[in-house]
Amino acid sequence: MTAEKLATRYEIGLEHDRRYDAALDAFCTQVVQPGMRAAALLELMRRAIPVSQPDIVFVLFIEAAARQLGRKWIDDDCDFVDITIGTARLQEIIRLLSFQFRGRTARTWVPFVVLLTPVGEQHTLAQHILGLLFDAMGWSSQILEGKDLQGAGLKSAVRRADMICIGWSTQRLKQEFADLVGLIRSAAPASRTPIVAGGSAALEFVDFLVALGIDCICDSVYSASRICEKFYELETLGHKAQASGQQVIVSGGRPDWQLR
Repeated sequence: MTAEKLATRYEIGLEHDRRYDAALDAFCTQVVQPGMRAAALLELMRRAIPVSQPDIVFVLFIEAAARQLGRKWIDDDCDFVDITIGTARLQEIIRLLSFQFRGRTARTWVPFVVLLTPVGEQHTLAQHILGLLFDAMGWSSQILEGKDLQGAGLKSAVRRADMICIGWSTQRLKQEFADLVGLIRSAAPASRTPIVAGGSAALEFVDFLVALGIDCICDSVYSASRICEKFYELETLGHKAQASGQQVIVSGGRPDWQLR
């Protein structure tokens, strides 16, 4: 199933599917319990999700649980410690699932996506969920944050990337976001790898992002995956057209994907 079909079907969230109400409630209670192991939580998810369902449903379950924890925080039904524990556990489960998803794919070559956040960004769970979504799609991804945003590691990843996704939720990191885009451009000055931005701050500073040359702005991890898939399809179409001798209209150094 493609990212577009999955996004169309599931973007409203798994918490709106009544079949998972009890499982989500139990999971959100257990995920903040001291001493709870990630393997036990993963087993709870497996019992709740029918074996006939695609891998994407595990991603949806985790995202729904994260939103439910967020609502509990807003409603003062849990405290900062609960949120911290729950977020750490969700990221641990994501790592376990990511390893499993990647092991199912014969990865001779697949599209490669780099997932970034500005220096100082604290809300990084969505990037990990998006990375798991790409794993479920059979793509390859790498998350870079903190100290990883400097030096040869960043340059190497950006130069190999087919797509770049930046998550930005905190308005005060506006300059840090601009600095990150500058690092990306300097790492591969001759490249025009598509950059997709998302997050609450990104949605509030559209003009700023356009001025920086961001290619697309998304409002969820599902729209981000769909956008990346479309970009990749268009890139592939452009290369095939050029190889076959068809004309591709070019604007600003990039194909506009109008074939003649």
